[in-house]
Amino acid sequence: MWRSPAPLLAGAFLFGIVMGRAAGRPAAQQNPLPPGKNMEIVTGRCIICHSLEIVAQQRQDRAGWEDIVDRMISYGAPIPPEDKPLVMEYLTTHLAP
Repeated sequence: MWRSPAPLLAGAFLFGIVMGRAAGRPAAQQNPLPPGKNMEIVTGRCIICHSLEIVAQQRQDRAGWEDIVDRMISYGAPIPPEDKPLVMEYLTTHLAP
């Protein structure tokens, strides 16, 4: 007797969705940056080139962050001029000495 593979395929599909969602949660929870306004912008701009741990362990005053952000932009970091003040606000508020 021949059985349809549909139930097996549906089960595998649902299993994949559940596992995909479960796998995505830890990555979001492992963001080492302190929560705050503009964290998503900083995360999105910085993680392209390096880990967020590198950002999180820095403690700089405004001048220090300005130097670092300008250097990253010179290296090609995708921080458009309109986002730079938002990045600076986050860094100087949450990752100051």
